[in-house]
Amino acid sequence: MTQSLRRVGWVGTLWLVGCATANLFGPPPPTPLSLKIPAPPEPVPGTIRVYGHDLPEARAREIREGLRGVEPDVLAAYQTYVASDVSHKGYAPLEGRLQLRVGINAEGKVASIATAYSEVGNGLVGEVYRVLDGVSFAAGPEAWAYDTFRFQPNALEVLKIDTDFAAEPPVVLALVENRSMFHMPAVSATVTVFGPEKAKPLRVYRRRLHDGFDPGDRHELRIPIDGQWATIRNSFFVVVDPSIKSKAKE
Repeated sequence: MTQSLRRVGWVGTLWLVGCATANLFGPPPPTPLSLKIPAPPEPVPGTIRVYGHDLPEARAREIREGLRGVEPDVLAAYQTYVASDVSHKGYAPLEGRLQLRVGINAEGKVASIATAYSEVGNGLVGEVYRVLDGVSFAAGPEAWAYDTFRFQPNALEVLKIDTDFAAEPPVVLALVENRSMFHMPAVSATVTVFGPEKAKPLRVYRRRLHDGFDPGDRHELRIPIDGQWATIRNSFFVVVDPSIKSKAKE
């Protein structure tokens, strides 16, 4: 009887140790891929190349769409990282291309992420890793994907500023080009009004505009202002930035 109790005691102890170890180190890592790693393609920004053994096109499309779907999260992470420290601004490793190799196992989990090509700093690479690591797919054939990004602080360039004071309400017109590889469903426009002396701003407007920008698109934004500032004696300075809500927050 005593011997039986000892056995039960040992089993209970081992089970508790096992539970404690699992809680301490978290869930087991994803199952690694058995597929051979393909050679990386040319790092062309905005491209997602998917490879596998006799991989059905539907599976390749699912993976491309899944990775494309988190691009707003990648852009949001980039903006947050750049804004987190003023010393980042103008720092070269925040600009350039980044190509990552993503391994998707048969369970549909991201089993590995590795850098295939990078012109940016390790801090930014880590932020992109964090976003892609959270992507999941349906169970299916294993696949490798090469996802290539290009990062630049000034993604939206204001090419021309004009006014339409006859409109109701009056508007400042800004011709803007999306120079990035990201689709932007909305942008934030800041209009600063200066008087004839230009000594200090008379008024600052901040507007969020739903104007979907695809890469390379040029759009003329109509930014409303109050009638009291709608005079040719005043001048207007416009800055446009991405206004991205990550899918995780929607």
